Formats: sequence, structure tokens, C-alpha cells
Amino acid sequence: MNSSTRSRESPKAPRFFEVTALWFLLVCAGLSQTLCVKGKVTSATVALVNQPEACTHYVAPTGADSNPGAIDAPWRHLQKAFETLTAGQVACLRTGTYEPAGSYNTPSYRHTFSRAGEAGHPIVIRNYPGETAIVRGEVVVRGDYLKLLGTPPSGRLVFQGPLGPDASGVRGKGASQVWLDRSHNIILDHVEIRNNDYHAGLYVSDVRDVQVLGCYVHDNGRFGIDTDAMGQHPLNVDQGIYWAASSGTNRIANCLLEHNRSYNLQLFASSGRITGLIIVDNTIVKAMNSGVIIGKGADGDIFANNIVSMNSQGTNNKQIRLADSAQNNIIDGNIAWHGVNTLEGLDTSTLSGPGNVIQNLVLRDPRFIDFAGGDYHLLPDSPAIKGSRTAVTEGADMDGVRRLSQPSWGAYEYRSPK
Repeated sequence: MNSSTRSRESPKAPRFFEVTALWFLLVCAGLSQTLCVKGKVTSATVALVNQPEACTHYVAPTGADSNPGAIDAPWRHLQKAFETLTAGQVACLRTGTYEPAGSYNTPSYRHTFSRAGEAGHPIVIRNYPGETAIVRGEVVVRGDYLKLLGTPPSGRLVFQGPLGPDASGVRGKGASQVWLDRSHNIILDHVEIRNNDYHAGLYVSDVRDVQVLGCYVHDNGRFGIDTDAMGQHPLNVDQGIYWAASSGTNRIANCLLEHNRSYNLQLFASSGRITGLIIVDNTIVKAMNSGVIIGKGADGDIFANNIVSMNSQGTNNKQIRLADSAQNNIIDGNIAWHGVNTLEGLDTSTLSGPGNVIQNLVLRDPRFIDFAGGDYHLLPDSPAIKGSRTAVTEGADMDGVRRLSQPSWGAYEYRSPK
């Protein structure tokens, strides 16, 4: 590919083949919505957004928690659904805004899920068909087998901040809009996470088998201050997605990560490791810091078929950073473009970990239909079209459009003009 720059961070070729073999085996074992057939990718299902689970219970702003949760007698609070549903049951949220019973700007301004569904029968929270539900307050997930499902464009499930004024730097009220903590088998499917004020829109810690699919994570962080009372800089600490320690098989795919205060996506484990994470087919744009940082604890993860473009709007950092003790990761087939040459590409200046492989990095304008207006579908001359060379791509894109036999990079498959 004459538009690519290639480099290898590991002098040990055998380690590359070991990691690559593991990568292919993981994908073929059914960790994604695609099937590996003779090296080609075929769709196992259409996008989940096209086949939402049917409602069994209902929640509405006009309901009451003493009701049975029927369509004509809905519950009032999301917490009631969290505390009541069992495996395979589905709560549909009617149009409106859902706040916790606790007070705004306090640690009780949250919803907490601590129950468990079952394998093949998760507990599901979704918007009612054709309607948009907005959840305010922190959502803490400490249970297992849960799916949070939105159904755009006809309706949405939105998790929206802020959690409270944060100019003082007080952490007690929560450090994310959605927090997955010591949980497993969680799916976030086509949900929107926006306007959280501190640390992360989505924070993932000590989890396994988590999928973040087709989600829109944007405008999280404190844009109004440069330094808080604790001496922290929002430009460095307020992420779109902050992914800490994980194991099992995890996936971030078909997501749009846009205009978060710090990094759109940060991988960093203060203790433990981040393993089994595949980050594929995402569009990552307009962050104030780098689009992506793969840092401490990231070990054997895959970052492929993504478009990372026009980030670092408030720094002089490159689009992607591979840093600290990150090791044995594969960075393969991505666009890392910026209109300023020094902000393009991938930075390894603070990397100490061995065994990383970087290849097929493209430094060209991805050619979106309307970058300024937020339409990140691809123009006919985009270098992302038919860019994928890897077996980890999704079978359908963020819109539910079936991907081509040689798919495009980013969250949106290319569609020929009619």
C-alpha cells in the first residue's frame, strides 16, 4: 500500500506470528458478530439494532414503582427495573427523562445494577420502539449478563450528564456516566453517552466479556476549566471511554467517538492488565487530546480498521499514542490523519513495552461527507474504502448496513451514490 507507513516495534518475528495466530483463533472462536470462512468475513447476523428484544416490562416518567410494570401500569424509576428483572426479561423505557431518587450532585445520584441474567438470556434495558429515553445520573453496573440497547434512528437510549458542578474537583458523586465495575457479559449496543462532566463517559474496570457495539460517545468532560481544585487537567483526565483492567474476550466496534475533552479512548490499567480487547471499525474524531492512547497494562490487544482523524484539537500530540508498558499489541490497518503533519500518525516516544506490531498505518484524509457537520460516511474517493485486510471486521456497520466482502475502515461502510 503506497500510502502507508510501516514500522515494527518488536525485533522478535516469532512473537508477531504467535500474537497473530492467537488473534485469528480468537476471532474464529466466535468472539464477534462475524464468521471466519477460508480467510473471508461473512455476516453471522445483521446488526443487533435491527433485531431488538421484545418488551416484557415498561418504565415511564408518569409511572409508579408500586405498579406491576405493565404497559398500562409502568414503573417510574430505572432502579426499579434494575432491582426486579430476571434473566431474559426486557424493560422498555418510554419517552422522557429518568433521574435517580437521590439528589443531584451527590454520591446517591446514581442507578445501580447488581443482579444477573444468564448466558443467552441477559437482562435487557432498552428504549421503547420509536421513542427516546434519556437517563440522567451515574449508571453503575456490578451485575452480570446485562444488555443496554438503543434502536437508532427511530429511537434512542441516551445516558446523559452532568452529574453535578465539578469546578471543585470533588469526585464523590461519581467518575463516569456509565461505570462497568467487576462485571462480566455486558453488552452496550447502540446507546449514546454524552455530557458527563468528570473522568469518562464510559469507565470500564475489572471486567470480562464486555462488548461496546455501535455506540455514540461524545462531548464528555469539563470543557470550561483548564485545572481543577485537585490540580488535575481535564485535557488529560476526562476521556470518552476509559478502559482499565479486563480479561476474557472484549470488543469495541462500530462506534463513533467524537469531541471528548481528553482522549476519545484511553487504555490504562493502574494495576492488572488489559487483555482480550479488540478495537475494530470505529470512527474516532475531534478529541481535544489524541484520539487514542494505548497505555499501561495493555497486553495482546488488537486495534484495526479504525479511522482516527483530526483529534488533538487542544494539544500537539499525534492521533494515536502507544505508551508506557503496553506490550504485544497489534496496530494494523488504520487511518491516523490530521491536516497538520506533526499531528498525524502514531507516537511511541514514551513506550517501554516490547512486542508491539505497527503496520498499514495510512496518513491520508479519510474524506468524510461532511466533517464539520458531523456526517462521517465516506466519499467515493476515501482511502478507507475496501481498506480492511484483517479477519476481525464486523459483518455490518454502525447503521446496520452489511459490510462488503472487502470492508471499509471506520464505523460506516461505503455506500455507492444512487
